Amino acid sequence: MNHLQISTDPTLLGADLLPESLTTSPSVSTFLPEEDASTCLLLPETPSPPLDFSHPLTPSMGNATDNHVRDSVTGDDDQAAETSSSSGSSGIGMVAPVGAGAGNLFSHNSYQHLRKKSDVVKAGQDGSMHHAASLGIAVTKDMPGFVHWNWPLIRKCTFFVFLALIVAMVGIVVAMIATLPKSCNPPATWYKGSVFYEVFPASFQDTNDDGLGDIRGLIGRAEYFKTLGIGAVRLNSIFPSKHYPDHFQEVTSLLDVDEVLGKVEDVQKLAATLHERNISLVLDLPIHPFLEHLSPPTIDLDRLPNRTDGDMITSEFLRLSRSITTKPESGTVVSDVLRFWLTRTGVDGFYVKGLEHFADDPLLVENVKEWKYLLGPDRILMVGQKFVEQLPERTVRDVLSQVDLVDVYLDVSNGTDGIASRVQDAIQGRLLRGVDHPWIHWSLGSVSERRLTSGLSPNATLAATLMELTLPGTPSIFYGDEISLEEANDPKGEHVDTQHLHHLAAMVWDSAQNQFTSRGSLPWLPRSASASLHHLDYVIEAIALRKRSPSIYQNAVVKEGQMLPNTDIKSNQNEILVIQRWYPRRNSFATVANLGPKRVSLDLTAMFYSGEIVAGSSLKHERVYFDRFEINPLETIVVKLHK
Repeated sequence: MNHLQISTDPTLLGADLLPESLTTSPSVSTFLPEEDASTCLLLPETPSPPLDFSHPLTPSMGNATDNHVRDSVTGDDDQAAETSSSSGSSGIGMVAPVGAGAGNLFSHNSYQHLRKKSDVVKAGQDGSMHHAASLGIAVTKDMPGFVHWNWPLIRKCTFFVFLALIVAMVGIVVAMIATLPKSCNPPATWYKGSVFYEVFPASFQDTNDDGLGDIRGLIGRAEYFKTLGIGAVRLNSIFPSKHYPDHFQEVTSLLDVDEVLGKVEDVQKLAATLHERNISLVLDLPIHPFLEHLSPPTIDLDRLPNRTDGDMITSEFLRLSRSITTKPESGTVVSDVLRFWLTRTGVDGFYVKGLEHFADDPLLVENVKEWKYLLGPDRILMVGQKFVEQLPERTVRDVLSQVDLVDVYLDVSNGTDGIASRVQDAIQGRLLRGVDHPWIHWSLGSVSERRLTSGLSPNATLAATLMELTLPGTPSIFYGDEISLEEANDPKGEHVDTQHLHHLAAMVWDSAQNQFTSRGSLPWLPRSASASLHHLDYVIEAIALRKRSPSIYQNAVVKEGQMLPNTDIKSNQNEILVIQRWYPRRNSFATVANLGPKRVSLDLTAMFYSGEIVAGSSLKHERVYFDRFEINPLETIVVKLHK
C-alpha cells in the first residue's frame, strides 16, 4: 500500500503489471480540473473512451468536428494520440503535446466559417479531399447547390416582395374602409317611402312643335327626374280618346297610346331610360267608365303555386300572354291589359282608377288577386282611398293584402284642421292596421284637382309640399308643384272651352333650358302663368333628406309583428301644424308649418328644446331654440331635434 492507501499488489488489480504512473502519487498537473477529486482507477481490459468522448459532467471542450479536423491535420501524430488515449478520458499519462490542430480541440470558442468559393480548393482528380487553407473544413463537390446561390439578390427580392405585400394589404384595408356605407338604414322596397312624380304628358315637354307634349319629351327630361331624386314617374291619361287632350277622360282603348303622345314603343323606351337611372314607371289605368263590370278571372289561382319571385317571365305567364285585340267591344278584361303593358313595355306597376264603382262586385276579390299575381312582388298595384272606404268589411282584409299603395288626397284648402284630421284618419284607420297592409300614397294635386296656387301665394305650394314630404308613406308631387307652377292665365277668355284644363298648364323650364315648345301659342291652352323656379332647390333638399332618414321615409315601426306609429301631430292651432317623426336609434325630426298669413313667434318648449334646421329655410344648419321659434307666413321648416 502506498500513502494513498491504495494497494499495489498486482493480484488485487487483476493485472500482471501496472504502469508506474499509477503506483505513484499523481501530479495535480496530470489531471484535468474535473478529475481532481477522482480516485477511481481504470480497471484492466476496460476499453478506453474515444478522443471525442465527452464526460457528462465535463464542460464542453469541443465537438466531433474538432476531433475530425484534428485527426486530419496531425497526420503522423495519430499513433501517439491513440496511445495516450488508452490511459483514460482524464488525460492521465498523456505524452508530448499535440499539434496546433489538436490544440483546437480544447478551445472553448472555436468556430469554423465558410469562405468564398475562391477560397476553397476543389477536389483533385484522384478523388482525394482537399481543405480550405485557413479553416481546415472539408469541401466536396457534393455540397448542396443552394450554398452557391446569389443570396444578396435573394434577400433584396424577398424584402421588396414582403414590402409589396404590406402595401397591398394596406391598400385593401383602405379600399374597404372607403367603400363602407356612410349610413346603415333599414331597407325598404323601392316604392315604400320614395317620392313619386305624377305627370300629365300633354303638358310636360313638346318635341315635334305641335304645341302638345309627348312621350319623347319625357325621355328627353330623364335627367331632370334624376336630379329631383324621385323613385318613380307616374303617367296619367296616355290612352286614346275622342279628342285628346280636351276629353282625355273618355278613353276608347286601354291597349294603345294616343297618337298625339306617340306609340307603345315610346313607352317602352321611356321605361328603359328611367330604369337606367334607377327610376320606375307607373301607369294610371282608368277602367271606369270604360268597363261596366269585372270579368271572371283567367287564372285558377288555387292551382298555381305562390309566386314569390319578381320575374314575370314564367311558363304560366307566357302561356297566358296571348295576342290581345285592341277593339273595346271585344270584352277586354283588366288582366289582359296588364299582360299587354307588362310584356310590351316593362312598366313597374299600375294605378287602377275607378275601382270604387266595383266595390260590391262579386268577382272583385278574385280579380284583385289575379292582378297582383300577374304583377308579382316587385311591381305595384295601387288603388284610391275612396275604393277602400267603400269596401264591405268582409272583403277589406282580402283586398288590402293584395294592394301595395293607397292614394290619399290632402286638401290643403281646408287649412291645418283638415290636414291634421286626414292624416290621423289615414294613420289610425284601416290602412296601417297590419304589416301586410298597403302603404299610403299622399297626393296634393292631380289631373282632377285645381292647382295649390289657385287663390293663394306660390309660397303656399312650397309650404304644403315640404310638409307632405315629411309624412309617413309615399308622397307624390304633381308636375310643376316643385316650382309652384300657377294655373294657365287666360285674361282675355280666348280658351274658355278648355277652362277645365287650365290647371294642367304647360311646364315652365329654366331659361337656360329649352321651353315647353317653340310655338308662339298653344292650340288648347293659354300661355302658362309664372313659376317660382327657386323653390326647386328646397324641394330637392327635402327629398334628399327623406331618402337618407328612416325616421321620415318609414311609415311605422314594426316590432314583434305589430305596426307601431312613428308619427305624432303635436299641435294644430291657429294655422300652425307641428308634426314629429322618429325611429329607434335614429334622429328625430319636427316639421313646423305655418299656413297662415302672418309671421308668428312660438314657444314650443313643452314639446322640444333645441334643434338644427335641415330643410325649408335659408338658415340651414343653424341652431334654433323652441322658446322663441319664429316662422314666416306660408312657410314650412324641418328641424332635426337634439337629444
